[in-house]
Amino acid sequence: MAAIETPRETETARTWHSVRIPARRKGGTHVLAVGAMLVALAMLLGVAVGSPSLAHAVTTQTMQVTQTQTEGNKLGFSYPQHRINYHYNGTDYHLGIVAFGRDDTQFYCIEAGNMTDYMEGPTHRVDDDPVVRRLAWLMKWYRSATREQYAAIAILVQDKLGNQEQWRPHRAYLEPLHPNVFAMAEEMWAESEGKTPANATVESTYAEGLRRGEVKVSVVNGAGRLISKVPFTITLNGPAVFEKNGEAVLTGDSGEQPLSFAWKATGKGEVSASVSYEIPRMQHMDAVQDMRGFDSMVSEPGGAVTFKVQDYFTPSVSTKVSSKVLDAGAAVFDEVTSGVAEADRQWVDDLLLKAQGYYFDGLTIKDLDNMMAPKTAESADDYLARIRQAGYAPVAYGDVSFTGAGQSERVQAMTKPDGDKPYLTGKSGGFGTWVWVFRKSEQNDKAQNHLKGDWSSAFLEAEESSSNRSRVEVESTVTEHTAHIGSQLSDTITVKGFPDDHGEFSGNEAFGFGADRPYAQVSVWWAGDEDDPSKDEEYKPTGAETPDPDEHHRKLITWNIPARNGTFKIGAGALDANGDPMNITAELHGWYVFVWEFEGDDRVTPAASRYDDAWERTWVPAPCEPEEPCEPEEPCEPDEPCEPEEPCEPGKPEEPCEPEEPGQPEEPTPPEEPLPGTGIDLVPPMGIAAAFLSIGLAVLFVANRHRAR
Repeated sequence: MAAIETPRETETARTWHSVRIPARRKGGTHVLAVGAMLVALAMLLGVAVGSPSLAHAVTTQTMQVTQTQTEGNKLGFSYPQHRINYHYNGTDYHLGIVAFGRDDTQFYCIEAGNMTDYMEGPTHRVDDDPVVRRLAWLMKWYRSATREQYAAIAILVQDKLGNQEQWRPHRAYLEPLHPNVFAMAEEMWAESEGKTPANATVESTYAEGLRRGEVKVSVVNGAGRLISKVPFTITLNGPAVFEKNGEAVLTGDSGEQPLSFAWKATGKGEVSASVSYEIPRMQHMDAVQDMRGFDSMVSEPGGAVTFKVQDYFTPSVSTKVSSKVLDAGAAVFDEVTSGVAEADRQWVDDLLLKAQGYYFDGLTIKDLDNMMAPKTAESADDYLARIRQAGYAPVAYGDVSFTGAGQSERVQAMTKPDGDKPYLTGKSGGFGTWVWVFRKSEQNDKAQNHLKGDWSSAFLEAEESSSNRSRVEVESTVTEHTAHIGSQLSDTITVKGFPDDHGEFSGNEAFGFGADRPYAQVSVWWAGDEDDPSKDEEYKPTGAETPDPDEHHRKLITWNIPARNGTFKIGAGALDANGDPMNITAELHGWYVFVWEFEGDDRVTPAASRYDDAWERTWVPAPCEPEEPCEPEEPCEPDEPCEPEEPCEPGKPEEPCEPEEPGQPEEPTPPEEPLPGTGIDLVPPMGIAAAFLSIGLAVLFVANRHRAR
């Protein structure tokens, strides 16, 4: 931006302060002329001593200077096609390019309140930041532009870098006059965000093992989107060269997609691929009026990546057992996924490799702490021999083949290597785990050229381990298979199949195994028809499972007993797991069944005795039927003859009347219903008395009133 002053009384173009001096009027006094000359002399003295002026850069219309014409330390003036002129507060100004440097650098002012003397000042490169970089990109990209575009850049330079106190009133004045230019400034600023480079990245991929691969170069803007036409340089440091030119350095321009460059290894070792890209930089000129302009394109370091180039890789597998808990007699499966042991290496395309699996079973709680890993460069056979020396031998085997990384197969354990007979878990239980190996010696010739040696997985890895649950067996017999009402019932239960240490395992979070369940339960069930003993036989226990409770099937009681092997006495005062006596009395006729049950845990399969087990039930018949007359509990006393509730029916002398019990038994029992009240009910007489008393008092009151009159 520049202020414009044109002295009209002289022929020589000069730079003036932005104070407008009126032209001399005809017929004016000499005093005014003398005053004007004195003011002009003062201005010239000010310029001579180099004092800064408080106005915009000024250009005179009489100067004939081109944009590239400079003399000594002079800056070149801009032409009207480089700016928009406007008049503000009595002064003419430029909005656009202010001046040109000797190398044709286009300068924009950042001090709206100062004017320039067009003397070249010292310059320096401005520190890079996103705003400066975007403005520098606009200055470079729009070096050849319209005057409106130059004016729009000038607006952005003032908005982002200028003296806001000086610029604010000019902006408020200009925006209504040139709304299209201000709108253009906003569009150009948005454009700079999308096209100004903010970073360059490089990625490395392998094409054939570690011997060949590619690096991908991308240049992105501040929003992380790819941008094109940005010059970059990619450099390899290490034993590798680019296949395109056989050298370690390549240059190019970025594209809207990542650009790939193939490399090949020239040896073994580590290679670093780094990329640099060009960014626009800005310069600052210190002068009477400070200015900014485009400086140059500078190489900026971008991303880098390091990778290894070698002629071999090490295959591996990751596994996960299909089920963490297996019941006795179950088949064993493993989910096996191929991979590469080194994170920076690749499986050679379509290279067939075979792996062998070994399954170990019957491991104890203590064994879970004995994880073993292969040693560096240890062969698969030496590693398996070391596991065997520690006391562990495989019981089943598996094999699988892969042609690349990331392939998955479900492998079933077999009883023999390369066999076809499935292995089934035993009823004794324990923990199981897999070990997988790649043997270099068992691969084809092509594959052996890419392998350095064997690979083995660790023994007792959590993901490769499972719990094979024990199967419990229970036998029991009741003390009496027939009893009568009021009898104490009892049972003897023998349990086997629990691990010897069952109840001691508190779980293992790392392996994902839960704790032992400490108790089993013994329940006593009743079955029958309480109202009709003749129908009890209909509810004789049938089926292995206990029935749903109803009026003919009831669970009478449940006790906890230890979930361990052994023989347990149930009932008749024997103690349960809590130390409380267990007692059960036959109070009804019908069937009584003892049922032992264990809900199961991660080491033992759920189990229960059969509901219809004949050895587990007791039959309690109903009391004898009263076919003969019942004898009275207490005979009638002679002095207190019985009074029958109902007279004897004639014609039935064989059924004598039953005497009532004596009126006052020796030990009366409390009645269930409240006793009736005794004595006379006094409520009605008391009510009548109260009524008479009220009448008397009323008469007495009336009489007293009459006497008072």
